[in-house]
Amino acid sequence: MKHGFNSLAVKGILKAGDVIIPGDTTMPRFSQTTFIREFDRISEFMDPADRSGFKLLMTLMAFMPSVVILFILKVASHHQKFPDFIGAILRQINLGMKGVILTMYYSGIGEQGDAILQKLNYSTAINTPVDQDIELENLMKQNHPLENYAPLNPKEMMLKSRQAHLDISALSLKERVAFITRLRLVLLERQEEITDIIQKETNKARTDIMTSEFFPIFEHLEFLEHKTLEALKEEKVATPIAMMGKASKIWYESMGTVLVISPWNYPFYQAIAPITCSFVTGNATIYKPSEITPLKGLVESVLFAAGFKPEWVQIAYGDGKTAADLISERPQKIFFTGSVGTGKKIMSQASQFLIPVELELGGKDPMIVFEDANLARAVKGAVWGAMTNTGQSCTSVERLYVQEKIYNQFRDAVVGEASRIKVAVDRDGDGDMGHMISPKQVQIVADLVKDAVSQGAKMLTGSSWDFKSSQIPPIVLEGTTHSMRINKEEIFGPVLPIMKFRDEEEAINLANDSDFGLSASIWSKDKARAERVARQIVTGNISINNVMVSEGNHHLPFGGVKDSGIGRYKGVMGLRNFCNVKSVMVDADSKKIEANWYPYSPKKYELFKGLTTSLFTGGLKKWTGLVRFGLPLEGHSQKAKRE
Repeated sequence: MKHGFNSLAVKGILKAGDVIIPGDTTMPRFSQTTFIREFDRISEFMDPADRSGFKLLMTLMAFMPSVVILFILKVASHHQKFPDFIGAILRQINLGMKGVILTMYYSGIGEQGDAILQKLNYSTAINTPVDQDIELENLMKQNHPLENYAPLNPKEMMLKSRQAHLDISALSLKERVAFITRLRLVLLERQEEITDIIQKETNKARTDIMTSEFFPIFEHLEFLEHKTLEALKEEKVATPIAMMGKASKIWYESMGTVLVISPWNYPFYQAIAPITCSFVTGNATIYKPSEITPLKGLVESVLFAAGFKPEWVQIAYGDGKTAADLISERPQKIFFTGSVGTGKKIMSQASQFLIPVELELGGKDPMIVFEDANLARAVKGAVWGAMTNTGQSCTSVERLYVQEKIYNQFRDAVVGEASRIKVAVDRDGDGDMGHMISPKQVQIVADLVKDAVSQGAKMLTGSSWDFKSSQIPPIVLEGTTHSMRINKEEIFGPVLPIMKFRDEEEAINLANDSDFGLSASIWSKDKARAERVARQIVTGNISINNVMVSEGNHHLPFGGVKDSGIGRYKGVMGLRNFCNVKSVMVDADSKKIEANWYPYSPKKYELFKGLTTSLFTGGLKKWTGLVRFGLPLEGHSQKAKRE
């Protein structure tokens, strides 16, 4: 922007503008207009002092929550009730700030301007204060009007999505990131409401929702806000010396429509994270939530409140058939998180249309504890890693290997720690572990534990469970072997098999003895040993002296090997996986003939042979070869004829 309006000031204008004009189903929000262009024009006619004051005010508002800005506007609308000096400042906020923002908006939406001004009952006359508090509050409270968006069949959704892709891809990266910022603010304001909805459908402990659904979402959104522009900007790369004079670039472009199919274990996080990755990369999205935890209306509501148009992200409620029907409409990418079995079905169907797929599948994650580890910390890490989210995480600790010298001590400490876990669907954060989400998964956990016990395993905790209730207590198993199903199949419940090992070699062999390879953790004071072992574990993610933290860093790519999936998610690498990565070479529009073009001749062959030998022998010969063979080759190519 002109006149020194930096990114903070622009952020403040965005926030204040969306508070004053949040939009509705017929009118766009402030940030959806061409306000930047209009402000550049308007600011030309502002007094320099007024312009500086406006910049300062907007910079301050960049750090304020939207609710604080709304409160300031409410107070400012009653400026006549304050002493002259304070009243004058408030009057300037009420009239000056609103006047500039509404003028930008009016100019940015063209013929719709009259309608919005009439809707807000605002006059641009400088001496006409207007109190629009009631209307503003009503607009701020609006959620997504689901009744206005009747469900479409897959074919209609795809047609609508293709048009939406044109709109989204036309937005600049900065404009897309601005929607991410607004979404973050919406989620911050509605945490308790959203937590209530998630808890109602999942029966999770309240703190589990905060730490595994909300906190990671905010970290993810902040990553997108700070890294999208850098990750997706045009990239210049080196050009080989033989192509001297040309420019080499990489463009990260949108793909089209991304079909996101998400699981039931983290229904909110696994919706917002891939949807926003798809959006910032310029794609339209069709999102198919699990029928077990659809959170119906919630995702639409928060996206709408953040200014997303309904067609940008369409929600397809239904079961596996719905997903199959959507795949048949040939989206440009499929992002699936879920079970191995379902992932294979999706990949099989997608292969018929050569649709690229990214599969985030199951895990059977090992935790290896060496005798020199901090035992108290490792015990707590093991129990939390196995029981968090009631064990319903693809990166849960499902196999615990402890060096034999400390095995008995460690086992007893794990039993004590697990026994102290409070199982409750709490309302105040006092519960540690909630109930299971899926009745089908309860039965799977029951079958696996029964099978292990029938073969000699012992339940050190959890023996009070009736093998039917969704309120499964933490279960620690001893005496399991790798021949049992419990150590082969994904448990996805609060069950921790504990086993012993002798040395590094055995620990590595046990950890790698699995069809899965998603995540693992190594615990030792000897960092050299920990890294040495970590490098030999066949997996996509490793945590050293911690558990489940590699996936918590949104700058790191996340994904698995073997049956744990295909592709990488998160980080710059993951973000670019939502793009068509286009390689570009730019040359001058000259009369020059390339040396490798026809016609060929014995002389050209000999010159090329000499140049090739020189360039790839290296050293000084590389440069002398350019003179001895490269220049004559260039000259010969411009006038070469068939000999």
